[in-house]
Amino acid sequence: MRGCLKYEFMLYFFLEIHMENQINVGDQNTQQIGQNPVNQPPVPSVPKKQRLNYWMISTIILFAVLLVGSAFYFLNTRKETNPSQDLPQSQPSIEPSATTLPTGSVTTKPNQIRIGRLQLTYPDSWIPIFATPNNDKNVIFFAKTEQEAQTLASCASAGSCGNYSLKLEDFANYAVWQNSTIEDFIKQVRSDIQLSSLQKTTIGGREAWLGYTDSQKTRYQAVIVTSSAQPKSFVAITASTANTASGMLEEYIVKLPTVKVSEYKSVKPNELTVKKGFVVEMTSSLNAQDSSLVNFILDSLLAPKNSTTNYSYFLYTESIKSSGSSIGGPNYPKDNYLNSKYFLLTDNNQLSDGVYGTNQVQIKLSTSSTKNLGLFLADPKYCQQDTDCQYRANFCTIGAFNPYHQFATPWGCGPGDFEGLGNSEELHTSLGCQTDVEVKYDSLKCVSNSCQAVNAKAVCK
Repeated sequence: MRGCLKYEFMLYFFLEIHMENQINVGDQNTQQIGQNPVNQPPVPSVPKKQRLNYWMISTIILFAVLLVGSAFYFLNTRKETNPSQDLPQSQPSIEPSATTLPTGSVTTKPNQIRIGRLQLTYPDSWIPIFATPNNDKNVIFFAKTEQEAQTLASCASAGSCGNYSLKLEDFANYAVWQNSTIEDFIKQVRSDIQLSSLQKTTIGGREAWLGYTDSQKTRYQAVIVTSSAQPKSFVAITASTANTASGMLEEYIVKLPTVKVSEYKSVKPNELTVKKGFVVEMTSSLNAQDSSLVNFILDSLLAPKNSTTNYSYFLYTESIKSSGSSIGGPNYPKDNYLNSKYFLLTDNNQLSDGVYGTNQVQIKLSTSSTKNLGLFLADPKYCQQDTDCQYRANFCTIGAFNPYHQFATPWGCGPGDFEGLGNSEELHTSLGCQTDVEVKYDSLKCVSNSCQAVNAKAVCK
């Protein structure tokens, strides 16, 4: 400690002397502080050149001594207090660092992947990590540790992961053209799949083609028929690994024969035999603006563990109300579809309030204060009282509906259809309007649990 004070004193002394002789050098009319104090006899002037050399030499010598001494003292102190700093440092990892994932208490973790009525059950020790679709193909990684899962969640959000134990991609359900065989359809639409190099077999009682597609055995292709009736359909899954030592690709291949397949059937909301409604709050570290990815995640994370029953899930948002001459309509998330609030309609009677999912994607379900929410969601005209109704657009139809609009990929409409009155183009012609057409009505009523516009009439604006 004494040595430290000594160096501090010497440094201060040097700075004081140096500053006294350098301040305001450019201003010859300014007195140099400390050079000629009041009440001190005048000092004979010294030639400027000699004085400058004297101070320059003194300054350089003193500064060099201080620099060497300080460096010597600092290095000795550093070695005594933290010797580990001199050890060789490891090279930084080439993988992206893990991001901070959403926090929350997940009460129900999944163990299935669902797509096109195909059900793949995986071990409880596996952690699914969803990724941004690649060329419209779903991508999902699997990890066995939370550390690996967080690293994969980070690079999956960035769009590229170079090191992984198991990746499944495609997971898309393809509808085959009418009067075409699955083999011919694949040749024309998925020429990257070489059925001739795969082994034909059956999975879940359905035709399937399986096999490695490379000599290193790091890629494995599976094509599984999900519907043999018209329209025929199949699911293609490409599995790969960048870490063969993990053994996860081999574990996946062993499990493929246990895949459950049921006949693919498209179900509409009002066709559900059970209509349960929930308020949904989704949070995720993955940024997604793809409704098909959202549906893929819902089907997989909300499926009851070890259940073979297929369930349907439909998301809704609350519509924007009409204002003046502006017609209300859907109110969709503007940014991340996986960080938003929705309403959920499902026939899954095993669901209850709680948090479902993983650390990457969490789905919080809670009971709504709206009685019979499921009935409102299944039928856009369903109501219980007059105040449940509003005049708005429901997809391409404009009329009296309840506030809940189904969340779906943006669509395109032709002329708007005014419910019970005709489309806007026909009305514009028949009324001879020079401007747009609008609808006037006396009131909105809930009649026999159905929203109705009383005395609705189309007029020119």
